Amino acid sequence: MDDDRTLTDGDVKAIAAQIEQGITQRFQLNVGRGVLGFVWRAFLYLLIMTAAYGAGGGFKKIL
Repeated sequence: MDDDRTLTDGDVKAIAAQIEQGITQRFQLNVGRGVLGFVWRAFLYLLIMTAAYGAGGGFKKIL
């Protein structure tokens, strides 16, 4: 087997650009998931705290 394949500078730049794009997309997805997870947890905590406050008679004092 005598394969004398070489990559040109253009090939190397195209490969590097694709790798960089893939890494960037994966990073943005992970950050997005983290932010959505944080917002979801904050919403659930707020909902639970509101329910606990209401169960303790807190709303009767205000209204």
